[in-house]
Amino acid sequence: MKKILSLLVLSVLMVGLIAPVMAGAQDEKIKECCVIGQAIDLDDAGASPATACAKDNVAAPDAAAKNICSSSATICGGDKWGIYCLVNVVYTVTNWIFYLMMIGVVILFVIAAAMFMMSSGDAEKTKGAKGMMIYAIIGLVIALVAKLVPSVVKLIVGM
Repeated sequence: MKKILSLLVLSVLMVGLIAPVMAGAQDEKIKECCVIGQAIDLDDAGASPATACAKDNVAAPDAAAKNICSSSATICGGDKWGIYCLVNVVYTVTNWIFYLMMIGVVILFVIAAAMFMMSSGDAEKTKGAKGMMIYAIIGLVIALVAKLVPSVVKLIVGM
């Protein structure tokens, strides 16, 4: 069993090391732009208003790279286009986590409330319903923390 597990770990490591090399060896040029999903502001102290990227703008280093993503959108980002793309991905992922967690919280609360109402005073069923409500509250806290992650990322990258 140990040999199989070590062989599996070794193969995963090899694939993890070889796959990026193979992907980097492709002839296609890497796309150096991204379409901004929601407005992003760097909040630089004393900076010009040009530090903000509006929704559907393209963050790219120059106009030639912008045309790969979209030829009609406005360019933003300049030399910080990579940070805009990073924050855009973080916003997208955390928004998905938030929305999925909120759906799960609502479903858990509805199920827990139904269990609580149908418990008929049975202590064991009531305890199970209360436990499910506690899990729903923990899920709500996790969903709210997901909304804080972009601010932390912006703080870490110095925005």
